[in-house]
Amino acid sequence: MSASELLLPRWKKIVHMLYLRMSFISGRELGEALAVTPRTIRNDIKAINPLLKHAGNQIESVPGVGYHLIVEDEKAIQEALLDNSTGQSNMNIVPMFAEGRADYIIRYLLLNNNYVKLETLAEELFVSKSTINSDILEVKEKLKEYSLTVEKRAGYGIRISGTELAIRFCYSRYLLAESATPLITETERNFFQDVSLEKMLEIVVSNVAKYNIHMTDISVKNLIIHIAIAVSRVKDNCYITATDLEDVEFSMSELHAAQTIMKEIEIAENIHFPASEISYILLHLSAKNWKSDFNNYREYIIVDKILDQIKRLYGYDFRQDQKMVSNIALHLKPAINRMKFKMNIQNPYLENLKENYPFAFELGLVAKDVLETELKTEVNEAEVGYLAIHFLYGLDKEFVHRKQKVLIVCASGLGTSQLLESKVRKQFASSLDIVGVYSFKDYKTKATSCDFVISTVPLQSQRHPVIQVSPFLTKEDIDSITLLVKQEGTENQLELEKIFREGLFLISDKTSKSEILLDLVGLLREKKLVGADYLPSLIEREEIVPTYLGNGLAAPHPVEADVLETVIAVCICPAGVDWNGEKRAQVVFMLAVKNEEQKRLATLYTLISDLVENPKAMGELKRVTDFESFMRVLRTI
Repeated sequence: MSASELLLPRWKKIVHMLYLRMSFISGRELGEALAVTPRTIRNDIKAINPLLKHAGNQIESVPGVGYHLIVEDEKAIQEALLDNSTGQSNMNIVPMFAEGRADYIIRYLLLNNNYVKLETLAEELFVSKSTINSDILEVKEKLKEYSLTVEKRAGYGIRISGTELAIRFCYSRYLLAESATPLITETERNFFQDVSLEKMLEIVVSNVAKYNIHMTDISVKNLIIHIAIAVSRVKDNCYITATDLEDVEFSMSELHAAQTIMKEIEIAENIHFPASEISYILLHLSAKNWKSDFNNYREYIIVDKILDQIKRLYGYDFRQDQKMVSNIALHLKPAINRMKFKMNIQNPYLENLKENYPFAFELGLVAKDVLETELKTEVNEAEVGYLAIHFLYGLDKEFVHRKQKVLIVCASGLGTSQLLESKVRKQFASSLDIVGVYSFKDYKTKATSCDFVISTVPLQSQRHPVIQVSPFLTKEDIDSITLLVKQEGTENQLELEKIFREGLFLISDKTSKSEILLDLVGLLREKKLVGADYLPSLIEREEIVPTYLGNGLAAPHPVEADVLETVIAVCICPAGVDWNGEKRAQVVFMLAVKNEEQKRLATLYTLISDLVENPKAMGELKRVTDFESFMRVLRTI
């Protein structure tokens, strides 16, 4: 049955109501809901049933009881109801599925802006009052995110209660999500029928330019929508209070722009904004304004703490990249207001980042942890994703430009040391960075980090690989160094047989995430590869953001733990494991990276990302029945 076969809108509504109720509905009730007689309903159902029967579905009629939809092929029912004519994108459409009712109730309560009886909601959604009572529990949970509650008053019903600022944030989330287009849409025009969005656009654009405010096109559009929300709420006598936004951070240019915008909108819309409303416009203006320069060094201090933590945990030192440091600081300037006031922000790149650049996202989580400590507030995933983009830029530069660090040890005197340094620098300018030239005694007493040592004397070093050469750097010496450079350059490449081991591989029919995690940690502990702190840290990381990456693959790992050897424990779960409520994992890679080898995590994630992007390989991995088959699939990547 195709959607086009239910030709009349009334036929769709009949099937829709029966599908929602999934119990008997009388012809009289259907007729009253659709403003037709029970006889018309009876004739409609006679016409609908032959169409439904193509997919094995049927509307059962029981005299004296009513009509009941018997569903054999649910997909066919859904396809029939979800064509364009039902207006799936229209927020006013009654949801077909239970999981959509909570959002609908929130929208309904926000739009009514007053008490609503449960009976009214039950009639609106074609469900029982007891079902609505159950849905209200989910509504309460969703509203907690905005510090809002469901207020109940005997004889009146329920309404959403909380600060005006929180209600507006909820308003924009459930009624008008942040738009992905810089153009004003027809839906937005229809929603704000009593507000001139085009006039607001003209006012905002002119003042953004006048006061040298830097905003993207989409940010300008979203600012207009939030101003329209403010206008609509003020017209309903709902105002921001003076204490709601007393901690907003702003510049003088932003303040002047907000004041002028508010005055011009008052004239255009013939309304009066109380003084407290300036803070609302100012908040959205400052949260979207990225600046080319500023004098507040707090952001630089926070960036330094973030980069210091990344260096400690993962070994990457981005602190010398002044452009990257400045870009993150500039990003934080408007972002701090968004974080402090828990403003809605959409990140269209988030899923792509998590699936294709998981290591950059991990670095974003480090930034999240530092920011939450510094700002004493939660930082959401969307903000983490935008920070991850900056780290992805830094990682790309690191991989492209990184030279290996080499230390020269020469015991023959200053002249030969300078000669050897000159020849090495000239011969290996593009691949080696000479970090020091030491005497034999200095090398023994000084600690310098490097990838390997070039020495004119024998060294029994436990710290670094060593190659002995002549001070004149012969052809044989050059060949030996070249070979070592290649070996060192591939150090971070994965040796699959060392990383993946048969003793750390299992196939499980369990479907509990916690059980799978415990089983894999048990394998690592049994082999004495990780310390006692591994499991608590793993759980801590999972609670921050679930480690599902996409295409049925999850990669759990600790925030920071004692690991003795770099390995990956693997579990194949044919039945699938519910990883975060929405995603099911069938392949689980538990990462354990040795403390001194943090940089290898980026290489491990590269392999994992390659797998996630390879549906054929992932399909084969999900079906493997032994370790040998598993390794054979990996070697094809």
